[in-house]
Amino acid sequence: MCCVPDKALNACGPAVPIAKELPGGAAQVAPSGHGAHPSAPHHMGLGEAIQARTRCISACAVRCIHDNLPGHRHDHQKAPAMMREDEAKKWFLVKRKDFARVRMVCFPYAGGNSNFYKTWDFKETEMVLVELPGRNARYNEKAITDVYLIAKKIASALDAVGYLKSQIPLVFFGHSFGAIVSTLVAQVLRNQYNYTPKHLIVSGCVPLHMRAGRARFSVPNDDDLVTSLLEMGGITKEMAKNRDVVNQFLPALKGDYLAVDKYVYHEAEPLACPILALGSDQDMRVPQQETAEWARFTAGEFESRIFPGGHFFLKPLEKEVVAYISLVIFKDVSGPGAVALPGFILFDPNKVA
Repeated sequence: MCCVPDKALNACGPAVPIAKELPGGAAQVAPSGHGAHPSAPHHMGLGEAIQARTRCISACAVRCIHDNLPGHRHDHQKAPAMMREDEAKKWFLVKRKDFARVRMVCFPYAGGNSNFYKTWDFKETEMVLVELPGRNARYNEKAITDVYLIAKKIASALDAVGYLKSQIPLVFFGHSFGAIVSTLVAQVLRNQYNYTPKHLIVSGCVPLHMRAGRARFSVPNDDDLVTSLLEMGGITKEMAKNRDVVNQFLPALKGDYLAVDKYVYHEAEPLACPILALGSDQDMRVPQQETAEWARFTAGEFESRIFPGGHFFLKPLEKEVVAYISLVIFKDVSGPGAVALPGFILFDPNKVA
């Protein structure tokens, strides 16, 4: 019995005749498309026509089956239609700067929101905080449980607000779940928009190719979920005891955990941008030695750094982390052999109505 979903087979389109006999024993190949090999000559022997058709069917079948496997519909598709600007703006909370050399796009951890990064401040950097559905102003929206779909939507939103055409380069930072999403967004931008961020920074996350076989994040008991988050340091004891607080973040957390559990790793070409991977020495979910494995995702420079602390080391070590990231992302604009990175005036208070 064929294990391929019907929709995968149907996606190849209707069957097209292989060839029809012509006087003299020649064969006319069916018109180009799914039904014929586009490079085949107009006239060829029937045997050659069948071989060409078979090769085409094989290639189409592999592609169509691949497209219908979970998490695999993204690499060779054309860029989607541009998102409306008003819709795109829902995805970001922007901390305006009068002057900036870079924009840092920050992706939240599972169940997290833009609040986590509100206290972050980098010199000459405009902060763009990703706000996923199901939290803060988007609380009434249902969480998206497909990381590939989340990545596509964020990529489309970045395009719609004009960031991909801006002269100000983007730096991506993602912690835990946010590291998965930010990496996939960078891949979507490379594949579908011909855009590469200046730097990708991942934190507190198992490298994508090593996720297979890991324990599931989703659990049927909400109390166990809250306890797990408490043990990792994601919430305080007071928050865990407050049912109103728990009820606010639990739907988003469960949605993000489901997205991680459904995630299927897809091999992709390394990114051209440098990658900085951050980890901690007491993270229960991400062994520190695995942090260096993120190197395989870049064809450029790679650095890793282990900080003291648990999974949420970013909060108690915020100043140290911000200072270290600043050194990394701006090292190419200062010092010997540096390339000047221009600055841009983003906000003129004299023009505000």
